[in-house]
Amino acid sequence: MAPATDNVPCHSPTQRNPTDPSTGRAWPDTEVRYCNLTRGVGHLEQGGAAKWFVTEMKGETYRDGAAENYWWGSTMADNGRWGWVPEVHFAGGDNNEDAAGLLMPGTYTCANSCPPLPFWAR
Repeated sequence: MAPATDNVPCHSPTQRNPTDPSTGRAWPDTEVRYCNLTRGVGHLEQGGAAKWFVTEMKGETYRDGAAENYWWGSTMADNGRWGWVPEVHFAGGDNNEDAAGLLMPGTYTCANSCPPLPFWAR
């Protein structure tokens, strides 16, 4: 883990009840944190602090110009599907630094690319 220098950490932990619309499976009272995004990404239409995340894990390095990061955050997209966002799009922090304030699932990592559903939801 990189030194904690993230000047825009994930914040405001709260409980949500996310539900997978394809299966109806719910995860009651799941702690989530809001993380500022530098822009809308994929099916996350809005940047800023509007997006909540459940956890993060190491994965394949994602590059955007000079920025790069191998940390990925798990969330439900605006279209209702679970997925992963490369933390290169999170505000604050340095290259390959995890998002301060976002919980990590121990030593679990994903190889090459992260799975479409959060591993904790299986």
